[in-house]
Amino acid sequence: MEVFGDSVEAPLDQPWVPIEIADTPFLAKVHFGDTAYQLLLSDLHCVWHEEADAKTIGERSQELNRRLKAPVSSFFRQLCVVARPKLEAGVSEGSTAVFSYERTPERLSLRVKSELAGVPFYWEFRCTPATVTIVCRHLVHPLLTMCQVLQRQAQDLMGLLGRKDAEILDYQENGATLTRGRLETGVFREQDFKELFLSEVCKAQYTVGDETVEQGGLKEASVTKLSITIKEALWY
Repeated sequence: MEVFGDSVEAPLDQPWVPIEIADTPFLAKVHFGDTAYQLLLSDLHCVWHEEADAKTIGERSQELNRRLKAPVSSFFRQLCVVARPKLEAGVSEGSTAVFSYERTPERLSLRVKSELAGVPFYWEFRCTPATVTIVCRHLVHPLLTMCQVLQRQAQDLMGLLGRKDAEILDYQENGATLTRGRLETGVFREQDFKELFLSEVCKAQYTVGDETVEQGGLKEASVTKLSITIKEALWY
């Protein structure tokens, strides 16, 4: 019997895939083994996880498809055919499978309806909130790593801009004239750039779609506090 274990590491070490279920965007990671699978789903508000082995797949297949009698391998093969394109690549074109979901604080149920040998075939991924370890490994740590890389690149670019301004100033002080107007750019002020960047980031944190989460002075106070926190974490 295939078992992945509790680490949820190698099988799911792959990029998140953006998918859409019932007009709702999710991020997904899935790994299908021989007769087992692991699934991670997130809407960036919560992360859900399920790991199912052959025994679970067999029992759930019989529970959801009482009219069908087949080996676990046949049920699993059908599940891979209908669910893999959607969950691994976000592709649903050409598939007759219908995906829907139901979400509660305790569980996210992802339902799939298709056909097997002309008979309706139903499946339900029953995900529960992921542990802190799983969330950190597959969401928090990659995001922090990406932020660090982007931060280093931003610092390098700010250094280049500073050197560019110094070089242009040196030319001008030695009597040189810029023959192309586009070369005469404004002086890059690093502190102004940081303040503008933090302002834009913090505003985005308190907006969901077109709906502002906080209003008036409370929002301003929250943005100011978040700005200080980000500044301390990233710039200093």
